[in-house]
Amino acid sequence: MDLTKIERMDLLIRTNSTGRPVDFARKMGMSSRSLYNYINYMKTKLNAPVEYSSTMQSYFYKDKGSIKLGWIPEKFNLSNNNFTSDNDAS
Repeated sequence: MDLTKIERMDLLIRTNSTGRPVDFARKMGMSSRSLYNYINYMKTKLNAPVEYSSTMQSYFYKDKGSIKLGWIPEKFNLSNNNFTSDNDAS
């Protein structure tokens, strides 16, 4: 999967700017089949609550949120969102 495509798809989904699937695929420069594969990946591997509204004619997230892709150092402390370094005293 191309991570830059997933990031762009995330932006378009969060802003309800995808349009119909055929339009979304065109915006992404991919086939409709590839689009469905990416959406399936986002749903199954990234746990993104992606849905489609025929009324809005756009994909959307059922719950508020976004996909964040990037490096998280091993020493990232999830309990208080602070980074620690090897130089920090224990």
